[in-house]
Amino acid sequence: MLNLGLWQLRRLDDRRVANTTIAAAIAAEPVDIAAYLDSFGVPPDHTAIAAAGSYLAGAEVRIANRSSGGQPGFWLATPLQLQDGRIVAVVRGWAPRRALAGLDARSVAAPSGPAVVAGLAFGSVPGGRVAEVAAGEAPEISQMDLARFEEVTGLDTEDVWIRLRAQSPPQPDGLPAPVPDPDLGEGPHLSYAFQWFFFTAGTVVVYGLILRRAARAARVASGRARVSGDPQLHDPQLQL
Repeated sequence: MLNLGLWQLRRLDDRRVANTTIAAAIAAEPVDIAAYLDSFGVPPDHTAIAAAGSYLAGAEVRIANRSSGGQPGFWLATPLQLQDGRIVAVVRGWAPRRALAGLDARSVAAPSGPAVVAGLAFGSVPGGRVAEVAAGEAPEISQMDLARFEEVTGLDTEDVWIRLRAQSPPQPDGLPAPVPDPDLGEGPHLSYAFQWFFFTAGTVVVYGLILRRAARAARVASGRARVSGDPQLHDPQLQL
């Protein structure tokens, strides 16, 4: 239990280091995705990225089962064709189911014509599954698996996708809403560590009490044995 408490403290340290790295990456000035790909290859997760191009709205994909504020919905992932012809998937944000079903008057359509986006870069998330959808509906996958994205769109995309934070021109009706930045809290590791240390201290105390009781019982048993083994205690004259 003591080791588990120390392990939680190590996990807390790792989380703090990761949070510091992520916070620095998010706060950095966005770099052009095309230039980054040419110079360094695929950027690490959470790298601040900017890209200019045009959305290929006809190849939009829904990322299923994404909720916001307790409402069910989707992420909308739209290919962005860069000025040099390369294509990068952009998760433009979250939209409620009712908007995609036509029950919300607000438009979720990507802007036509040139657009400039700024966001965070992420690598492919493996293990995505392609869902069955009704005829005429946009393709749907379970997560941002770029292999599945290419499968349903028929496009050759870069090995990175962008989670949108800002866009010019902006979405006129506020949908899809940008996905919030990751939570950089420290999580429950410190409280878990205290729990394990509390259990450790409690175990030591309880075990000490058990040993004390066992020692007392041993002394009592030893005393009884000495009394029962003393021949004077069995002398009839002494008993009288």
